[in-house]
Amino acid sequence: MKRKEIFQLLLLIAIIAFAAWRYMTRSYETKRSEILLDTFVEISIRTTDKNPDALIDSAFSLMSGYEDRLSYFKDGSEIVRMNLSDTTRFTISEDVRSMMALGAELYTKTDSLYDLSIGVLSDLWDFENEIVPDSAAIVVAQRCVGFDKLTVSDAELIKPVGFKINLGSVAKGYIIDRAVEFLMTKDVLSGYINAGGDIRYFGDIGTMRVGIRHPRDREDVIAVLNLKECAVVTSGDYERFFIQNDVRYHHIINPMTGYPAQNTISVTVIAPNATLADALSTAMFLLKPEKAIELAKSYPDVNAIIYYQEGDEIISMRTMGIKELLETEDGS
Repeated sequence: MKRKEIFQLLLLIAIIAFAAWRYMTRSYETKRSEILLDTFVEISIRTTDKNPDALIDSAFSLMSGYEDRLSYFKDGSEIVRMNLSDTTRFTISEDVRSMMALGAELYTKTDSLYDLSIGVLSDLWDFENEIVPDSAAIVVAQRCVGFDKLTVSDAELIKPVGFKINLGSVAKGYIIDRAVEFLMTKDVLSGYINAGGDIRYFGDIGTMRVGIRHPRDREDVIAVLNLKECAVVTSGDYERFFIQNDVRYHHIINPMTGYPAQNTISVTVIAPNATLADALSTAMFLLKPEKAIELAKSYPDVNAIIYYQEGDEIISMRTMGIKELLETEDGS
């Protein structure tokens, strides 16, 4: 065989091998949205699986199952059963134990401000009908709040009768993480889950531009971040609120006062997972900005940007790492 023929044969083999490799490794992209977790949830994936829609179906089903078990409102959930029971000792799932462990950690780090036993107090606030609770009712409800009155072990929770556990500040992030874990075991190369602004980017996602909503102008963004594989969650006083007698009442309640926290108007947390980002965004909102930044700095690979108001001026405070992530701020 002549040298030219050998070269042509090798070239043909290389072309066939490359075509076969491209066929075996080609990826499929799809995304879909559903109403879940009391919000609009979007899942987007890139996968080598030839049936990506089935993967998204499974991810939504998994998230729905977690919601049924962890919801504060759905009849029959693990949380509702505990909250309505007149007993004090409960066997808890690994999911609840994990979130309660993080809750205990943040309860200590925030000097009792981040409190997963806030259910009775938060129940008083009716944002749909814009009702400010009676101050005497708030004092009574505060007697049924206090994480330090709970005992949590590996498989058991002991709580006083009348106390209500509310995982609303962490469960959404936790459910997002479980769905991401599932997808990453199913030949998914990259993607994201966005549950009403609680976002987890995973895999070889590249750089994503994420806008932080302006806390006083819903049609504008106050900053744009360039993010890669991470979770990003924002808590703001504009999410569920009403204004009465020139006072803004929002859904993030300070258990020490019984009223909405007044230190901050927006907190955005970037963390390795959505569970931590979700919980930290609420915990930091409850703290004064300086203390909140110190809390963020106590966790590896966590960055945050806080906005608070002095008069008519909106001021930001941030961790050092935000500088590398920040593309623009205040429309600049």
